[in-house]
Amino acid sequence: MSGRGSVSVPADVNVEDKVLFGLTARQTLILAPVALGLLAAWRGMAGTVPIAVLLLATAPVAAAAVALALGRLDGAGLDRIALAALRQPRRPIAAGAPAEAVAGSLSRVLGRRLDSKAVAAARGPVRAVRSDGAIDLGPAGWAVAVDVGFLNFGLRSASEQAMLCAALARLLCATDAHLQICLSTRPVDLTAYLESLAAHAAVLDAPRLRAAAVEHRAWLAEVVASRQLLRREVTVTVRCPDAEGARYAAGQVRAMAEGIGVPSRLLAAPELTARVRYGIDPYGSPARTEAPS
Repeated sequence: MSGRGSVSVPADVNVEDKVLFGLTARQTLILAPVALGLLAAWRGMAGTVPIAVLLLATAPVAAAAVALALGRLDGAGLDRIALAALRQPRRPIAAGAPAEAVAGSLSRVLGRRLDSKAVAAARGPVRAVRSDGAIDLGPAGWAVAVDVGFLNFGLRSASEQAMLCAALARLLCATDAHLQICLSTRPVDLTAYLESLAAHAAVLDAPRLRAAAVEHRAWLAEVVASRQLLRREVTVTVRCPDAEGARYAAGQVRAMAEGIGVPSRLLAAPELTARVRYGIDPYGSPARTEAPS
């Protein structure tokens, strides 16, 4: 950004620091042992082994080390991709053991009995979720999820859009937490809301007001029956080494939301569980809209 009242934010704030000959610490740790080993091999065998043989033997090792240290794929270093491949389970994984009826159906379809030992249990990063919504990620730290409202960015003026971008930029620069923004849309369940509307309409004293409430409830019920209603959810998750830091970062997110005029709230364990379940099974857990008080 440029202009009066704006601040330039560098685009390389997350780039690793260079420590030696333009290499990062990670790249140095990969290349230095390989270089020292190859140097020792050349000095020890230079007089007894032909140069061509040494080149053929050491060139692939040097090329592999350079590729692992300097190569990148989709923004990730090749060394990290190789490490993830080594840690990847060598057998299929599943979230849990199938029910007996499901296992029997699969056995009939496949023509053989399923071996439960051939499938490994999927291990997620979450160790526990406290009643206040703090998520224990084990060695990865703690996380807190915040439900944030949304607004129509395209309908704002240029100055308002600049203010919104500046508010988000201030949040990203001010917080030390890792921040993830997830936008999802899922079916909405208005059953409890419709029942509450009917109950409220029944106790209204004014005949015209009661008739209007009944008519509104009937119209809404017709909309629910004829269309698939969806609800958009914006979930901002912050992660820190400790639970207090995560809750402080969540407070920063809520302060930013209040500053731009959108509601926000911390997600407790039941709501967080519902959103995670929807991410796994998007057709099995519609969002419920609570009845008005």
